[in-house]
Amino acid sequence: MRISIIGDIHGSILNLKRIIPKLKKSEIIFVTGDITGTISYPLVIKSILKSRRISREKYAELVYNDYISEFIDYQISSARKIIKLLLSTKTPIFFTHGNSDVKEARDFFSKISKENENLFYVGNNIEIHEKWLVAGYGFSSPSTYRTPFKTPGEKKNDEISYDLKKLEQKITSLRETNEFIFVSLLHEPPLNSELDFMPYSTSHGGSKLISEYIHKIPFDYVFAGHIHESQNYEITDNNIMLNPGPLLNGEWAFINYKTRNVQLKKLFISLTIKGFAYKTREIFK
Repeated sequence: MRISIIGDIHGSILNLKRIIPKLKKSEIIFVTGDITGTISYPLVIKSILKSRRISREKYAELVYNDYISEFIDYQISSARKIIKLLLSTKTPIFFTHGNSDVKEARDFFSKISKENENLFYVGNNIEIHEKWLVAGYGFSSPSTYRTPFKTPGEKKNDEISYDLKKLEQKITSLRETNEFIFVSLLHEPPLNSELDFMPYSTSHGGSKLISEYIHKIPFDYVFAGHIHESQNYEITDNNIMLNPGPLLNGEWAFINYKTRNVQLKKLFISLTIKGFAYKTREIFK
């Protein structure tokens, strides 16, 4: 009766290991994307030496261009470790990618899902397991709430609109003929919700297109991540929407789907360099 939701792992092996015993008690696990590591210390040093300044923008520019081959290897290695840990739960896992996961990592997710009966990758598609029907979408629009980094999982709004319309058509036909628990597993959250609110700027950073999409379809659950500052949820008579927060910073969540009880969880962690970089990203707008 318990489902666990995690997201924005960003390669955080240690935090994932700490919650594995809890995840093993779940009936099903949902992962909202940004699975692979994004801050490689060797590449950070290389970027500082080359640009002669400490800059998240410069680091992103270099890893997605000059250091892309090394960055891909780093992400694939990270993806293998994360997926191996998740599989150790022996629990069905639905997962999507995020804007920080390179295409090669997404290809790896697709391949390994076909090889494991408990893995269901829903990057831009629908997967069904027993009573669960999950429509996933891992792409996101360019950030408006901070300096955009042109990450590999971003798409233009017209592309996102096209993708979501295709998903909507598939879901509508399935909903009319089958009894499922319908889940929308996203990376980017809907605009103007509890899932995208950023307290430090009292603003919202989600997607209007995602918001329109989820309001057209009566999903039972909507899970999204991306906005690290927005670990929160909304409960209505019809559904539950939730952002589990970034596992990178020790945040995750679970739901008892029989009682509709939601619990937001937070690990006690010492502040790491990577954690500091993500927790203070509003400074680098």
